[in-house]
Amino acid sequence: MKTAEEFRQIVRQAVAETLRRKEPVRDGQRLTADLGAESIDRIDLTFRLEEAVQKALDEKVLFAEPEPTVADLAERLQRMVEGR
Repeated sequence: MKTAEEFRQIVRQAVAETLRRKEPVRDGQRLTADLGAESIDRIDLTFRLEEAVQKALDEKVLFAEPEPTVADLAERLQRMVEGR
């Protein structure tokens, strides 16, 4: 099993790659409000996360309101992977 920090690292890397960010992605940043992600970016990000964890993910749960921070997204991802 992966630790919470490993899930945060997976999400930070996937967000950085999806949004082509050169500067580090921080856990407290929100995808749209702070990082400028658009709906197409969320689709790409979902694919990247699915590939990283080798599991199909429910995009509606992953990106449910309120808009998640990077840390929120990692927590949701961990719950989905662990079946909680």
